[in-house]
Amino acid sequence: MHRHRLPFLLLLLVVGLFVAGGVVRGRLGIEFEANSIQQAISGLGWKAPAVFVALVVFRHFLLMPSVVVLSAGGVCFGTALGTTFGALGILLSAALKFGVGRGIGRDWLRPRYGQAMRALERRVETAGPFLVGLATAYPTGPMGPVHWASGFSTLAAFPFLVAVAVGAPLRAFAYSFFGSTLLAPGTPRFYVATLLLGIAALLPLAHPSVRRRLFASTD
Repeated sequence: MHRHRLPFLLLLLVVGLFVAGGVVRGRLGIEFEANSIQQAISGLGWKAPAVFVALVVFRHFLLMPSVVVLSAGGVCFGTALGTTFGALGILLSAALKFGVGRGIGRDWLRPRYGQAMRALERRVETAGPFLVGLATAYPTGPMGPVHWASGFSTLAAFPFLVAVAVGAPLRAFAYSFFGSTLLAPGTPRFYVATLLLGIAALLPLAHPSVRRRLFASTD
């Protein structure tokens, strides 16, 4: 695909989604507001959470960033359930990456990731669960690469999963709360969610040791 066509295709996709959304809204009587959407989602029973958790688990393979998927959870389920389902999906996704990386990564996957992954792998072995938990909780942190690198490294599975379990609800909450306000832009709740997300993204960088562990080059 030529790069100059990408913006045009994205524009067509956005327009198509709006048109399709208008048709669905007209036929099903669903309004573009949080309560209406959440009521429609709840009518699907266990299938909706199952599909959402599966999307979180396999988002890396589907090239879907966590910010999009987790924010959608806030729109569809609200802050509390979006956080719960999102955190569960992150934990299962991390366990999958760790298991695959530990099982075949050292012999087959690791060489294909290059020097950047080897450097991150050494950081994981140096910082341990601290880096795993921070990268998982930090809204814009390199969560996926750190989870893969943990599988490639010598980090034990139990502390890895504990660190992910601690960090996952924080990331999931930040985006679920933000997502729950997207259909009401301009409201105080929207501005509070945006402010909290910005603070969550910037606050860890205020500590010098965090900056060194995240951004210092590895020799």
